[in-house]
Amino acid sequence: MKAIVKYGELPGQVDCRDIPEPVCGAYEVKIEVKACAICMTDLHIIQGEYPWETGVPLGHEFCGVVIQTGSRVSRFRAGDRVVACMNGGFARYVVKREDDWVFALPDQISFPEGALLEPLCAAANSVLNRSRILPGDHVLIEGPGVIGLFALQTAKLLGARVMMSGTGADRERLEMAKKMGADRIVNAEQEALEEAVADFTGGQGLDTVLECSGSQAALDAGLSLLRYDGQLTQVGIFGKPARVDLGQLVYNNRRLVGSIAYDRDTWQRCIGLVKNGLVDVKSLISAQLPLSEWRQGFERTAGRTGYRVVLIP
Repeated sequence: MKAIVKYGELPGQVDCRDIPEPVCGAYEVKIEVKACAICMTDLHIIQGEYPWETGVPLGHEFCGVVIQTGSRVSRFRAGDRVVACMNGGFARYVVKREDDWVFALPDQISFPEGALLEPLCAAANSVLNRSRILPGDHVLIEGPGVIGLFALQTAKLLGARVMMSGTGADRERLEMAKKMGADRIVNAEQEALEEAVADFTGGQGLDTVLECSGSQAALDAGLSLLRYDGQLTQVGIFGKPARVDLGQLVYNNRRLVGSIAYDRDTWQRCIGLVKNGLVDVKSLISAQLPLSEWRQGFERTAGRTGYRVVLIP
């Protein structure tokens, strides 16, 4: 079967190649992939900035239909719609243990929408589990990409007042943030972020900053704009080691917390949020392309054209 795999350790050694079709074991389910979204992490893998095993198909945001179950499987049966994550989605078939991040996908959620549940869970984890956001808190989200826009929607569900910041390249995404409930949007290349935050918070500073861009400048700015005892939650992935001004933390009793991935409770919660229409996933699907056009999809993702590109194996 065709799959997008890393075939060597050097940057750029990724291609769509023929690999053996996976075989279902006793505790495993075989999934026919119906949709898999391209993530910035996939680009980091191609560039050699994120570890990935050679020969294993890329793609960790996917969903599909169970077509075969092992003899010891009890949670799923052939024909079940499922959403899964971790690896293998850029292929026609993937085999996973039934307890290895595989969840039932309700009929109310389409396959392309289901492919975006993984980034929603990552964003929701940063808001619900790693941050301390209360109703009425002032929150800044730096970076209006898919993760930032999902973090925005989740923070609004908690009753926070949310500002979204970006650059001139993010004009369309900032407008999307406004449509999704942002109380204030800021193009940091046209408006002084410090002044905007002072106006937004009445001079009190931010309760929480969610840094979703993986930018050194955004990290520096976010730390400096927190109130005394505020928290910055680092969500964006840096391509190289970042610097942290520890004085900003120590002298102001601030906290810096990292956030990656999720837990199973967050997955179930997010599935429910999308099923019940509380989070908009559909608006963040920019294109659906066949697996054979993966290079175009990766180029669009690298160029930050739109939001999530979904590949259909």
